[in-house]
Amino acid sequence: MERFERLAARHAEWSQATFGADNERDYTGPLNHLEKEIGEIRLAPADGSEWADAFLLLLDAARRAGFSATDLLQEAEDKLVINIKRKWQEPNEDGSVEHVRNEEKSDAI
Repeated sequence: MERFERLAARHAEWSQATFGADNERDYTGPLNHLEKEIGEIRLAPADGSEWADAFLLLLDAARRAGFSATDLLQEAEDKLVINIKRKWQEPNEDGSVEHVRNEEKSDAI
């Protein structure tokens, strides 16, 4: 956990110094850049640096939206508990898998 928090803090400091403070820029820029990085991952899925770019952009966008790295980790842990309890459909034509939608609204995405 310490390692994750150190990385997030170091990245936050660099990102704000390089791209602007959180009060100057919100999460939309990093999210737009993340979409481009996903395209790069599709072209080179074996390139770990592309996955790392996406990971750092997600951390940056979440932070600029008000979520600390610890918050994001907690949200992921909470969401995993929900996802484990869900029923899942067969993969779609594109390979994605959706959960069954006739579940309670409290479990909705």
